[in-house]
Amino acid sequence: MIKIDFDKPHITYKNSKGEKIVGVTTALGILNKPALIPWAYNRGKGGLNLYDSRDKAANVGTIVHARIMAYYQGEEIDNTNIALDIWKATENSMVSFYEWARPRNVKPITVEEPLISEKYGYGGTPDIYGLMDGEKTLLDFKTGSGLYDEHYIQLAAYLQLFKEAKYKVKKIIILNIPKTADDSFTLKSISANEYSMKLRFKKFLKLVEIWNIDRELKNIKGGI
Repeated sequence: MIKIDFDKPHITYKNSKGEKIVGVTTALGILNKPALIPWAYNRGKGGLNLYDSRDKAANVGTIVHARIMAYYQGEEIDNTNIALDIWKATENSMVSFYEWARPRNVKPITVEEPLISEKYGYGGTPDIYGLMDGEKTLLDFKTGSGLYDEHYIQLAAYLQLFKEAKYKVKKIIILNIPKTADDSFTLKSISANEYSMKLRFKKFLKLVEIWNIDRELKNIKGGI
């Protein structure tokens, strides 16, 4: 049984010299999130407290993701530290996930394995890498209202991590698992060699550059 530690800090990535480097999701945080504006508007229109609804949605997403990772590890989640209403709220997502997953032959090689790019100075923790129907596949799971370009940028960054780790990836599967009846199940299959992914990796490297510049500015003594 796996117990989710909701207070667990994010992974700190370090290179071979012991220097802190940026994580993929931290770098992506530099990007503007245009989808959040209509989301916040709809919450307010529905008379919901913005932060209460956001926090509950975040918990549901975290738990769903943990349950999916546990599934591929042959484990189950210990839900004794999870409120019953939150746990029940994850069932809609898990039904959708099981309908997709059970007919498919997925043999995981890595499950949430932290990886480092010494070449480009960043780290990340991809969801699942393994054989899917005999093909070496990167599987990434999202929960929410849709897929956005930042998700593909994230996967482009993960591809480089696998390349440096000597793992071959033939294709990428990204799934959006619905949290509510209003969300939709979305699956995208992408070739690892698509030119668009190469362009997105270039975009990601700009984010890494900005993060490094911001860190340097913060470290300047007496700087503004």
